Amino acid sequence: MAPAAPSATLENPQESLLSLLASPRPAPPKAPQAPAPAEDPAPPDYLGHRKRLKERFVESGVNGLRDYELVELLLSYSIPHRDTKPYAKRLLAVFKNLRSVLEADLTSLEKLGGLPAQSALHFKAMGDLFKLASREKFKRGRPLSGPGDAADFLREQIGSKPREVFAVLYVDHRNHLISFEALQEGTVDHTAVYPREILRKALDLNASGLLLAHNHPGGSLEASEGDRQLTRQIVTAARAMGITVHDHLIVTAESHFSFRQAGLLA
Repeated sequence: MAPAAPSATLENPQESLLSLLASPRPAPPKAPQAPAPAEDPAPPDYLGHRKRLKERFVESGVNGLRDYELVELLLSYSIPHRDTKPYAKRLLAVFKNLRSVLEADLTSLEKLGGLPAQSALHFKAMGDLFKLASREKFKRGRPLSGPGDAADFLREQIGSKPREVFAVLYVDHRNHLISFEALQEGTVDHTAVYPREILRKALDLNASGLLLAHNHPGGSLEASEGDRQLTRQIVTAARAMGITVHDHLIVTAESHFSFRQAGLLA
């Protein structure tokens, strides 16, 4: 029997190894490509509007802006990332004018005006600053030339208050101011006032004269019978102590009523 033919792999082992090495290898996986960078979003429209408001204010002051635009600009510092025009328009729709906005308390600014807490605090602080600035004109020693001299000051201090406030300007024998005192705060249409407290304060301050004042939140300048009766009581008690009641003013945000000019101090 003839011997079997040798296997091909055994005939040339070097050639087989070379063929294995020369066979194509699979390509390595491609690395994932990073996504293309997203384009920056366009800035909100209100930022351009806000920039223009600032430029107009710098150029022309408050005369270059409408009332709501001035409020809008002020709000932008406490609400930097939202359009403030709706807030500004709502404030003026609710409170009617700038003075009433600055006179409003924190609760009203938030609940009625719809302001965030930080903006309500901002506007309340501005309103208080305005009152303090106007009060500088009425420091101790300032001469009062008459009721009209005090009317503007009293309108600023209590004219827009949402509740009745009874206040007194105490003066010395030369009609120089000694002190401004807001003595009582009541409801929207009534304040409990005690003449003895007013006169006790006059004695403590060594005052020789008084100018009485209270506000009417409803806007009426008519003196009620209660107003007249209280005034008579204070005038009578003060006269017995040698103290002069120079006038009693009813004030609102826009105007005032003088008891003296109406002949009601007798």
